[in-house]
Amino acid sequence: MGQDYEKLSGVTDEELRKVYESIPKNYDRANRFISFGMDVKWRAELAKSVLDLGGGPRSVLDVASGKGETTYVFQRLGLRAFYVLTDYSENMLLNALVEDDRVLASFDHLPFRDGSFDVVISTFALHAADDYESVIKEMVRVARRVVGVIAMGKPKNTALQAYFSFYLRSLMPRIACLAGAKPSDYRMIYEIYARKSKTNDYYISIAEKYLKLVKVEERALGLFYAFVGIKEKV
Repeated sequence: MGQDYEKLSGVTDEELRKVYESIPKNYDRANRFISFGMDVKWRAELAKSVLDLGGGPRSVLDVASGKGETTYVFQRLGLRAFYVLTDYSENMLLNALVEDDRVLASFDHLPFRDGSFDVVISTFALHAADDYESVIKEMVRVARRVVGVIAMGKPKNTALQAYFSFYLRSLMPRIACLAGAKPSDYRMIYEIYARKSKTNDYYISIAEKYLKLVKVEERALGLFYAFVGIKEKV
């Protein structure tokens, strides 16, 4: 990203092995395909970064949580806290992997008071936002200290952009079919990438307006970006 950000500790192989061994059979396949099988490892690394910065957070909000995959990984790594899942899909919340509080809500209108949660996270979801900045502002508003995000973006390199466009349009649906999924279910991911996604530096520049970023990374050759930041007192 062109800046020297502080490096936070990663997850150990033993910790990651324990998470993989406990993953339910119905764990979300879409993120597995678009992240080249790295989604669990990235979630675990986010959890460790949160622990490094949060000093033992007592409350965590999982924004656009889906079935709570990230909360599940956090808990398997031993982060004991009060968790709340929030998602726009009632079906996702009804089929959550964890038995924590669930709130039906859009990520750009979070129904919580300012500073309600020590940590606010979102993984593999914010690329669907129509107004990315409004979502980041909402996440920062309800956070007391730490905000962490992993999402799909675009690398600056145009050759890589073309490669990922081909992968998401033509290869990923075929791989999904081999795994027993419906290729049509993955068409929207390509549409988001092709028509909505901006380059990663745009998303990071928005985050920098509202947070002190202490960890910023591009992953999978820039198909994804991740950041962890601290909410500064105003």
